[in-house]
Amino acid sequence: MADLYERARRVLPGGVTAAARVNSALGGPFYVSRAEGPYLYDADGRRYAETSMSNGASLLGHGHPRVVAAVQRALELGIACMADGEPQVRLAERLVEQVPCLEMVRFTTSGTEATLYAARIARAYTGRPTLLKFAGHFHGFNDQLAFNFPRVGDAARTPRPETDGMPPGAVDGVLLGEFNDLEGTRRLLAEHGDRIAAVVLEPIAYDMGAVRPGPGFLEMLREETARRGIVLLFDEILSGYRTGPDCAQGHLGVTPDLCTIGKAIGGGVPLSAFGGRRELMGVVTPLGPAAHTGTYNAHLIPILAAHAFLDAIAEEGFWERLLGLHARLYAGLDGAFRRAGLPVRVQGVGARFGLYFGLDPDRPVESYRQAAGLDRRMMDAFGREMLDRGVYFNPAWHHGISAMHDQALVDRICAEAEASGRAVAAELAAAG
Repeated sequence: MADLYERARRVLPGGVTAAARVNSALGGPFYVSRAEGPYLYDADGRRYAETSMSNGASLLGHGHPRVVAAVQRALELGIACMADGEPQVRLAERLVEQVPCLEMVRFTTSGTEATLYAARIARAYTGRPTLLKFAGHFHGFNDQLAFNFPRVGDAARTPRPETDGMPPGAVDGVLLGEFNDLEGTRRLLAEHGDRIAAVVLEPIAYDMGAVRPGPGFLEMLREETARRGIVLLFDEILSGYRTGPDCAQGHLGVTPDLCTIGKAIGGGVPLSAFGGRRELMGVVTPLGPAAHTGTYNAHLIPILAAHAFLDAIAEEGFWERLLGLHARLYAGLDGAFRRAGLPVRVQGVGARFGLYFGLDPDRPVESYRQAAGLDRRMMDAFGREMLDRGVYFNPAWHHGISAMHDQALVDRICAEAEASGRAVAAELAAAG
């Protein structure tokens, strides 16, 4: 793996094709030779149990038979692109039937594209320039939404670019609120509502671990945005299909005007979508003036893979088994950390969870300010211990397992977490 890293560093910035592929526990990338079901194999062929699942994209597991067969079928059909057919139309129909806010839908490849286009629709429809988003929520690195994660101690509403190279004045198009701050958000809407095109948020904030909306928060947003002519936009790139087939909006009982969906829907193949009320989607070209097109939009490979994904999750007992495995994992991890004497808050919602190292295990995390207080050095040390024990753990905001895990593997992950936790606790004690 060291030789591959040296080769990669000569031709890829940082030796990776995406910044998030640097594993902070290792100080470099974790190179994979293949994946199978609930396992990854590193460049040297060693097998690891998975707790990331491609950042949530491989909810079914790596190489699920339905997805493999769908991709093979697309190859047999000639991998035509820049053309639509019955599979694209039928997938749109299935999503409209399933996801509460969808009346019309368009497809893209990445989540960043989906949120870019959804925000464009909101601005085109309302004629307003500004987006209200929330600290700790991630919507990709497009220039209109890459303001996030204020440093701890900063004013909560001070937007800070997540990247250099933003256009001058880009910050003027965004307001930053605090998730679950009901009264503070209501004040922002009252003060700036006449220039806000959309309120954009993750309905379940997995990009700050796994934080549920507080009582009444989404309901307040729905009421206030409707009253003020503001578009309510749920970014379900990550929350989609973690709680059930109707996504977080169905699970939580609040229907937005627009939403984005991604990650899991492609079964591990790149696909995202955006859509919503027919009136809003009517501003998209060729019906309206808001441009959306692309040669690889709705490519046959991910479209057929998405059909395979929807078929798999419709199987009898799928959700009971998947959510049951996650509940077993959360209880097992909580017990493991407590026995190991390592302070970790285990917090999951459906089929995705956060581990807040260094925080009170008994206190729910409800805000970004709490989440940002986690101990990253402790998390990295835990990640190294888990890798040594044959469990792939990516020190990131969120984690999850797949439909191809089983109870025995879940129990093994928890046992290795306890051993790793004991090792980290001993290391911390020795360091004083």
